[in-house]
Amino acid sequence: MKKILNLLLIGAVAVGFSACKKYLDINTNTNNATTATPALVLPQAIVGSASIVQALNAAYYFPGGFAANIYGVGGYGAGVTYAYTAGSFVTGFSSSYDNALDYQYVIDNTSGTPSLAYSTAIARIMKAFIFSKIVDQYNDVPYTEALKGNALLTPKYDKAEDIYKDLISQLTSTINAITAAQAGTVANTVAASADPLFKGDMNLWKKFANTLKLRMLVKMAGVPAQASYATTEFAALNTTIGFLTTDALVNPGYVKAINSQGISQQNPNYGSLAFGTDNARSQGQAIPTRWIMSFYNGLKLSDPGRGAVIYRGYPATAVNQLGEENTTSSQVPPSGSTSWFTGVDANTPGLGVAKGPSQGQPLLLATESYFLQAEAYTRGYLTGNAKNAFTAGITASFNYLYQNQSNVVDASKNVSADVTTYLTANTASRLVNFDLALTTDQKIEAIITQKYIALNVIHSDEAFNEFKRTTYPAIVNGSQDPLLTFASKQSVSTRPDKLIGRVLYPQSEYNLNPTNVPSVTLFGSRIFWDLN
Repeated sequence: MKKILNLLLIGAVAVGFSACKKYLDINTNTNNATTATPALVLPQAIVGSASIVQALNAAYYFPGGFAANIYGVGGYGAGVTYAYTAGSFVTGFSSSYDNALDYQYVIDNTSGTPSLAYSTAIARIMKAFIFSKIVDQYNDVPYTEALKGNALLTPKYDKAEDIYKDLISQLTSTINAITAAQAGTVANTVAASADPLFKGDMNLWKKFANTLKLRMLVKMAGVPAQASYATTEFAALNTTIGFLTTDALVNPGYVKAINSQGISQQNPNYGSLAFGTDNARSQGQAIPTRWIMSFYNGLKLSDPGRGAVIYRGYPATAVNQLGEENTTSSQVPPSGSTSWFTGVDANTPGLGVAKGPSQGQPLLLATESYFLQAEAYTRGYLTGNAKNAFTAGITASFNYLYQNQSNVVDASKNVSADVTTYLTANTASRLVNFDLALTTDQKIEAIITQKYIALNVIHSDEAFNEFKRTTYPAIVNGSQDPLLTFASKQSVSTRPDKLIGRVLYPQSEYNLNPTNVPSVTLFGSRIFWDLN
């Protein structure tokens, strides 16, 4: 008898969020100032955000084109049909608002105290980060009337583009506030132990905020109704601060252990793609798609360097097309391991995406920062060298994947040499050789395709967002060829590309806030920056 799959949907990984939310073992009520201080809530909230980011990543392994069903297993349901319901992806909404409420609590309890200016700034930046993720999933959502608790249980829904504009404004004022605090003598430093992201380095927090602004502005600039606003904001963007050139990794001290509440303390990405704390493998019912593997094995591009650290058994890693059930018995994960773990065993960490239980959890990688810059330069939003940023994006991807769980590039790896090998091996492809991309559209195709590759099972949701925004990597609508599309063979989508347009609001909104929740459809509705 076939096994039943635990679907890779956000609704199914809510437990993972709860685990990391309680990682710091703080048994307090974050709405009660007498039992939870902002100093305790803020690091816990940042770790919670990291868990949400991984939950979103995991939710898009299947719909984003990165993972497929295996031999001898049924019950994949909406995972292969895309017939998602209001019960799917719910954590992307509910837990994100819970997380944002934590940041609002910190803001409310620190903003009147000049010595806590940095804590206020960090909370404001992270609140903007998490709301940007909510908008990118759901479009119009509660914002101006949200986070008021029992005082307002039926908040109105704000327009997605208006939320983006306010988030950008908040980030701008927060960057300025950090700069002002740095010039003074009142603000207390944030202890490294209280900041699991940047260890109290406020210059990195400014770069993170600036990169987040860049991401949102790039998305807005392609929307005709928002182009004028984006142009003005690009002109005002403080490029002197710069953008991320290092990976934004949350790490509160992840370790392969269980805390006093019975919650895993290991990195959530490793826990999703490799092993649990009990050494049981995490992905026994999924393998990579033929589509994504073609960017490594030579069918589209040749990339043995990154392929070997991401995929166990590469280049002979078992693959499948999502929704294909006419498979062979060899189309299963490696015995006792998963397709995405390349270490020796559960007790011997490796490299790639599932490095080890103590690895940091990416919020925003340097590779994405560089590709955002490359697009901004290509489209003329900012002044800079697009080719240099493009190459830097590829290099940053190799650098991250070649690092071990301690953020050190493995002694057996040479990033510079392998990047050169990659560029040389694919010199005939304009997806790698930027000089062959002669038009703006061809340049954007190269940039977004490389971003898609770089975010493979790291930020699958953002890779899928960028596909929807740009249509890259290019697919052939309606095809069932696994090299021409990543759409499931069992898709019930009515769209030409046979994919989803967006996810539905959770059923709780229809039950509790029915007069305000917008009417949307899975295949016919889109996020505001998706014009395709």
